[in-house]
Amino acid sequence: MGGIGKTTLAEAVFRIHSSKFEASCFLKNVRENSEQAGGLDHLEKTLLKELLKEEVLPVGLTLVRERLDRTKVLVVLDDVSDSLQIERLAGDRLRYGSGSRIIITSRDRGTLGQTVEEAKIYEVEGLKSNDALQLFCLHAFKNNGAHRTDLKELAEKVVAYAGHVPLALTVLGPLFSNCKSKGEWEEEFNKLKRFPCKDIQKVLRISYDGLEQNEKDIFLDIACFHKGRDVYLVKRTLASCGRFPITGIDILINRCLVSIDSKWGRETIEMHDLLQEMGRKIVQE
Repeated sequence: MGGIGKTTLAEAVFRIHSSKFEASCFLKNVRENSEQAGGLDHLEKTLLKELLKEEVLPVGLTLVRERLDRTKVLVVLDDVSDSLQIERLAGDRLRYGSGSRIIITSRDRGTLGQTVEEAKIYEVEGLKSNDALQLFCLHAFKNNGAHRTDLKELAEKVVAYAGHVPLALTVLGPLFSNCKSKGEWEEEFNKLKRFPCKDIQKVLRISYDGLEQNEKDIFLDIACFHKGRDVYLVKRTLASCGRFPITGIDILINRCLVSIDSKWGRETIEMHDLLQEMGRKIVQE
């Protein structure tokens, strides 16, 4: 999901390992930049310029293809949203030398699965409890992350509210940095639950806005009525309302907007609290 730390992890891996390759390139915000003037053509030229270390040459030139084919590269394609983006920047059009590695971050598992047959897909999870608390306190307290013991319980409540999502913890921390008393903390937290942080909502909403209408409707229905309910019953209910839940729910799972939880022999449909909050906010608007 958005804000879980995909780009941060990819940047760390790139920084540590890029020196082991003959050439490297980190293409940020592929989804956003492909929608700008020049689009994929501009991204392809940027990639070639970084890898070949010279002014842009047409990718169709035999000389360019031969150089790429014998160059061991590390390429990161950050925030990919469409299989065409991968095909243009890492497909048959651009073949790299032996030992090359391509890292792709995306909110859509389906995009990765459709395009790269041998890809190893890793779903990024939220931070562990202690790490999440440490990250939040680093931003909420000004004395190098150390926090007062009388506020620890409240800090843990905020971390639980953020669902261990790094972006949420980083954004919410400063909101509490000026709270001097326990009462001020409690008021800020209660206000946050009633008026969700716009910066977090903006990042999460990108995934929602990229859905077709059927999937948008299903997402909002789950956010308002069906979280935690039996998957079979949810699908039957949605179908009776004119939705198309079999493919729709699969798409939401691939976009990391919902998940299926299997416990005690039954499957339930689940959704991150921040995503549910976003869905309800959309309905209210």
